[in-house]
Amino acid sequence: MPATTSPFSDSPQPFAATSDSSASPHRTRSYRLARVGVLTNRQWAEDVADRLAADYGDHVRDALAAWRQDRGEADPDMLRLLPLIREQFPVGVLSNSTDALHADLAHHGITFDHVMPSADLGVDKPSPHAYRLAAERMATAPGDLLYFDDEPTFVRSAAAAGLQAHLFMSATDVQQHLGRCCVKVRT
Repeated sequence: MPATTSPFSDSPQPFAATSDSSASPHRTRSYRLARVGVLTNRQWAEDVADRLAADYGDHVRDALAAWRQDRGEADPDMLRLLPLIREQFPVGVLSNSTDALHADLAHHGITFDHVMPSADLGVDKPSPHAYRLAAERMATAPGDLLYFDDEPTFVRSAAAAGLQAHLFMSATDVQQHLGRCCVKVRT
């Protein structure tokens, strides 16, 4: 595969769109920059398109339209549980994501009291600074926050930063854990 040069890299880098490649779209330097707010989501996507077009021709840009329109899938069980939790206390989301998180949540009709993409914070997980900034923005001491994540590394780093961190398995698991913490969520 030929090397390509990106305006966001110091040297030519190979690019491949396979999930196991260290150069996949989510692992490029431009994605890292977008995840911490140096680049916008649009700038990152344009970099990906430019890299792929350089390697495979401009016709790949048409194929990327579906990728750009994909806003993910919402967990229906969490969609039902979230407003019930919010009736009792504020809920925030801390996500290693670009500035697109706000629009993605709006697209799905998901409301949090605090939305903190890493792009807004300028730092991403697993840095302890990300968790501390999230706690600060929620005006809550880190030790008073219940934190759920589906990534074990992030659970460990959140716990190291002082949060009550738990591995997310399912909405039922969240509800049961809240019950063990003396928070009853009516269903």
